[in-house]
Amino acid sequence: MKKFLKVFIYCTGLASLCLIMQFVASVPVTVFYVMLYSLPYVLAGKPEAIMSVDIMNIVHDSLLPSYILSVIMTFFAAWIIHAIFGRKFFERLSFNKASSFLIALSFIAGSALQMPISFILSLIESAGVAPDLFEQYSNNMEQLMNNQNLILQILAVGILAPLLEEIIFRGLILNQLRNNLPIQAAIIIQALLFGIVHLNVIQGSYAFIIGIILGLLVVWYDSLFLPVAFHMGLNLSGVILSEFGQGISDMAGIYMLIISFLLMFACMIVLKHRTKEKPAH
Repeated sequence: MKKFLKVFIYCTGLASLCLIMQFVASVPVTVFYVMLYSLPYVLAGKPEAIMSVDIMNIVHDSLLPSYILSVIMTFFAAWIIHAIFGRKFFERLSFNKASSFLIALSFIAGSALQMPISFILSLIESAGVAPDLFEQYSNNMEQLMNNQNLILQILAVGILAPLLEEIIFRGLILNQLRNNLPIQAAIIIQALLFGIVHLNVIQGSYAFIIGIILGLLVVWYDSLFLPVAFHMGLNLSGVILSEFGQGISDMAGIYMLIISFLLMFACMIVLKHRTKEKPAH
């Protein structure tokens, strides 16, 4: 029982750390943007006009910078916590060498998965399932992706988010779980935690499935490079489609969707097949 509690606290604590640091990071960044937006009124000698500053614009503009800061804070907080308790940090991350071919294949598989996810979600939404949840999900995605700086989106959503989440969930958490539980249970639990921290039923549901795929990649190859590449491909393709997808015709979209389905399955089949060729440790 004591061992179970230690594993539970470790895993849920790390997952919670991601959320806590997002809140902590949002405070100074939001204050900075409030001061930035208020400065012209102060310089113009009209401090009373500060009340006219649009709070929603501040929240929107501070969102990605807050997340970038939270990623940095979460990484160093996790590192420091391990150091305080005398626990190894980098040794648990399994950044073992993997071939460039497998990393590239993982990136392509992740990139190809974005359109099938969007298609399946649109089918479920069109069927009238959980309209309130889909509205909440759409609002969250619109705030995150619409009218945001493309460079910040690529940095925050496409690069830093996948890197940190793989370190936390497929690195530290999965490592702890697989050392104490059957591998199937370890994969499912880390995927469940990964889904929960998205704080949205719709996003959390497909994050759970993606978490299982990412967990399998770690188990198959004992390296975080593959899930990081897969995750980056998935998120970067989401950023690109959000930015430029409106210009794609319906017919081109259908062709791209079919190709994405085929490409994703083909990449995953090859990745699974290549595990047979993995040298024994």
